[in-house]
Amino acid sequence: MIYNTNIKTNSYGAVANYILKLGLIFIILIAALSTFYAERLLSKQRTQELGLYSMLGLTRRHLKQIVLLENSLFYMICIIIGSVAGITFSKLAFMSLESLLGTTSLHQNFTLLPLIYVAAIFAGIFILIILFDFWGLKRVNPINLWAKSSQPEKEPKSHTLLAVLGIIALLIGYCISVMIKPTGAAFGQFIIAIVLVVAGSYLVFITASISLLKILKKNQNYYYKPNHFISVSNMLYRMKQNGAGLASISLLCTSILVALIASVSLVEGQNNLINLWSPVDVQIVSKAPLSTTAKQTIHKLANNYQITMSQSHMVAVTTPSMGILSGKHFKPQFNTKTEYTLSSLDLRQYNHLQNTNYHLKDNEVLMYAPGTNYLQRHISVQGRTYKVKRIKKFNGAFVYSHNIYKSIFIVAANPTIAKQLNPHSYVYAQGFNTHGTKWHQKQFANAVQNALKVDPSNFTSKYIMRDLLKAMFGSLLFMGILISIVMICATTMIVYYKQVSEGYADKHNYQIMSKIGLSQKETRKAIQSQVLTVFTLPIIGAILNLIFALPAIKSVLTIFSMYDLKILVVVSFCTISVLIISYTIIYLATTNVYRNIVSH
Repeated sequence: MIYNTNIKTNSYGAVANYILKLGLIFIILIAALSTFYAERLLSKQRTQELGLYSMLGLTRRHLKQIVLLENSLFYMICIIIGSVAGITFSKLAFMSLESLLGTTSLHQNFTLLPLIYVAAIFAGIFILIILFDFWGLKRVNPINLWAKSSQPEKEPKSHTLLAVLGIIALLIGYCISVMIKPTGAAFGQFIIAIVLVVAGSYLVFITASISLLKILKKNQNYYYKPNHFISVSNMLYRMKQNGAGLASISLLCTSILVALIASVSLVEGQNNLINLWSPVDVQIVSKAPLSTTAKQTIHKLANNYQITMSQSHMVAVTTPSMGILSGKHFKPQFNTKTEYTLSSLDLRQYNHLQNTNYHLKDNEVLMYAPGTNYLQRHISVQGRTYKVKRIKKFNGAFVYSHNIYKSIFIVAANPTIAKQLNPHSYVYAQGFNTHGTKWHQKQFANAVQNALKVDPSNFTSKYIMRDLLKAMFGSLLFMGILISIVMICATTMIVYYKQVSEGYADKHNYQIMSKIGLSQKETRKAIQSQVLTVFTLPIIGAILNLIFALPAIKSVLTIFSMYDLKILVVVSFCTISVLIISYTIIYLATTNVYRNIVSH
């Protein structure tokens, strides 16, 4: 997408191109880490093979040649199959990106440059794997390789302190996520919560799981049953490695859920943001009313671009004051806890703009606060308390400087009281609707901004804003879907190789147990119990992580005025359902692989 399309020269393509580059870095990391993890899972089986070769007389130099040749062949196979599959899939990916960006001017052409980059990146990954394998051979005497691979796992020790620390870290991470408010500090708090949940997940899966298995082992009524005895024993002896793997799978599943839910919610909520920023097609905010010359320029440009303008309106409000709303008190304050902006205007303007006939006393105000659930009957501002009546519509609403805070507009009985509410200078919001083709309306808006030299933060055009948000959120959704696909593939690969390595490790034990009387039926039950436990824990952990992450996602979406409960619930339900179905398919497929290895 970055090198084989004209996305850079497309409308707002720089934004989409930047997001794609960030996604590229993330995907490379996932590819590298999952490949290394698969290599680690298979290393014991390979150690046994190399041990056999050393017993047959091969030297360490010969073993290095085998490792080099094998990995070189793997690399060539990966590049050939991956390139063919990638080129085939890229057409579908291109069509999806074009649809999400809402453009028909995006073009695709094939060059060798991306293939060269891909080949170089994976060459680097495989070189690191080869060096890792060489380092493993250097540390171990070839004559002892066979004995090393045959050494049984030692029962891990209980680490009660680490288990408690893991649970505490997890609970603190969950608490931070639940308590996050839609303020400027939300992003930093969310990162802290993620770090704590990741650390807590690994500690809980590694240490707490061992403690739990040892408790089950001490429970004679539970432990001394064929399927429980075998599954608990097998998992206990390898839980140190299993725990890290299960935590990785759980966190990958959590990442898939969060990435899809957040990106889909952003795309679905972009219309809410556009309407909030400007209830009209074009809006200009300035420190003085537009001059006669500026108005004539606008009308002249409208004629040039075949645009019909509706009657414009203007409203004068006090410059928004940033602050926090605690109970019924609004406190002017600008820091990481800032959540709202407050502006005031007089009743005459509001009645004229809305064609209403409200009457207010000096201690009464009308309050327009979209996106808030303010239920108080009074509000206290600048040391004075006013009786509040909520209003649902205000055509002159706007978001000052396109900031991320929720806007509150208070209508007072007269200009004097409006100034008491917010003693700042006035700003003038002037807006109008336009009629014409989409292309002409967009060109007209650009021409007005350039002709009047309006700062972008004080100029809003629905058509320009819609294209910008489509480029931003469309590419985010594209990356969310693509990264989720990559993480699903990585999860599948980790689970598959995990089952293969454990199957070979357990094969000898099952053979011994079958010789002393374990039936095929009991073997199947034991396998099902063990594999089901291994598969169930990560998905339960992922869903639990998501439940506690949803309040944080809600807060982040609320900052951008994109929170919609219905969208969030529907997207979350659909995403969890798809993940569970995919996970079940992976479970059934890999269980058969494990059973075939153990049974034959």
